[in-house]
Amino acid sequence: MMESKAQSRTLPASAIAAIQQGLQAIPMNATVGVRIMDVGIGWATGECPDTAPYRNHLGTIHAGAQFLLAEAVSGAAFAGAFAAQMAQAVPLIERLETHYVGRAKGDITARAEIDPDSVAGAHAAYAADGKARLIMNVTVQDAENKDVMRAVAHWYLRSMASLRAN
Repeated sequence: MMESKAQSRTLPASAIAAIQQGLQAIPMNATVGVRIMDVGIGWATGECPDTAPYRNHLGTIHAGAQFLLAEAVSGAAFAGAFAAQMAQAVPLIERLETHYVGRAKGDITARAEIDPDSVAGAHAAYAADGKARLIMNVTVQDAENKDVMRAVAHWYLRSMASLRAN
């Protein structure tokens, strides 16, 4: 996958490890083999191996495995954008709009990226109201580095204090 200027927005190693462990501890991610490879402030990459149980009737990676990888990397990118707030907040995906653009052959990789200009506004909203939303683009590629899925993920963050207040 191509690197971008977003990869210059780095996190401390401890934050990266916490995000990776948190997402890889989700049973479905572990079952399918989804792994978060790297995380920064508003971006993440991940991978999912090509294994027989997760192939479709065409012998290619099932759309469900691609969806799972896209959701996981978008969650990691979101957590990276809000790393300092994650211990006191609950992140939820609201929507993942997917468009499958090709058959996935071999191991798949994904990259999620948030527009850096939107992160500051989301931080301000969270500071003011204990709630924030971010939208990001996700691209899934196959072993031939061919785009096989494009998605737009919509994530929501709510502080635990605002949950108790309602």
